[in-house]
Amino acid sequence: MNGGMNDIDNLVRAIDLAPNAPAQGPGARELRDAIMATPVQSGRLSRLSRRPGRVRRPVLISAVTAAVAAAAAIGIGVLPGGPATQYANAAVSIKKTEDHFSVTITDPAADHRRFEEAFRAVGLDVVVKVVPVAPAEVGSLIGPIAPKGFKWHGSIGVQRVTPCASAFCGKVWMPADFPGQVVFGVGRPAEPGEPYAQDPAFDPSGAEALDGYTAHGKRVATVRAEAGRRGLKVGYRLLWTRPDGSFFDEPVPGSRVKDDWIVEWSRHRSSDTVDLFVVPGPGSGPAPDPQEIATPQWYDLPD
Repeated sequence: MNGGMNDIDNLVRAIDLAPNAPAQGPGARELRDAIMATPVQSGRLSRLSRRPGRVRRPVLISAVTAAVAAAAAIGIGVLPGGPATQYANAAVSIKKTEDHFSVTITDPAADHRRFEEAFRAVGLDVVVKVVPVAPAEVGSLIGPIAPKGFKWHGSIGVQRVTPCASAFCGKVWMPADFPGQVVFGVGRPAEPGEPYAQDPAFDPSGAEALDGYTAHGKRVATVRAEAGRRGLKVGYRLLWTRPDGSFFDEPVPGSRVKDDWIVEWSRHRSSDTVDLFVVPGPGSGPAPDPQEIATPQWYDLPD
């Protein structure tokens, strides 16, 4: 019986005290509360009243086994002095390998804190936002994004892995010792007309939003008419070229765009709107400063 008492004591102590332990997350707190609320015959014996009677050993053993199994299920248990190498809860499971993190999302609609709990358990300083996306991207992991810039060894990125029996399976490349904070998005279904959260790493070169129709190289008036026939609204983004050959885009009202300017790309903004990326034509004026036209994005964090 003393072995059983020690197991319960050690388990609760690990939840309370382990450095960087998942006990900081809601899953571990729920487990701790459940252990503390366990009836007399399966609770912490040090807190029992000293009334006569015998504790049934089989019940105590099964309770310890169940508690330890539950702890393993939510990832309790860390390496001495460091973060866990793997963690799982009802929303996501993460496993750290030598050069990347394997991530499987099982519930993309879960509270963002469940995802943060998992990433932080394996040692990453992560903020997770559940964001609206196009139907094909529901459940996907977007990012990682370093809002203040990524200046460290290695690289960051996500690669989807298929086949996948869950909402999303992928590999995350990110240095485990990166000192900055990063942001991930987890895609949820967007409401009708709700703008999609765009991945800044997405390269829209050659993107075509109108199925079966090529907008590239056509005049604005022609593409706008085709979108109208499909019941879609149109937004406009002027596509400016930097001296180094890279691009940036400027959202503008329709009054800034001429009918005979040329469409380079098109991309869905929401379920009912398509953005046309337009090459500035005669009369467009000089290119603006990218910093002056920057607008807040879903991944921006307060200073």
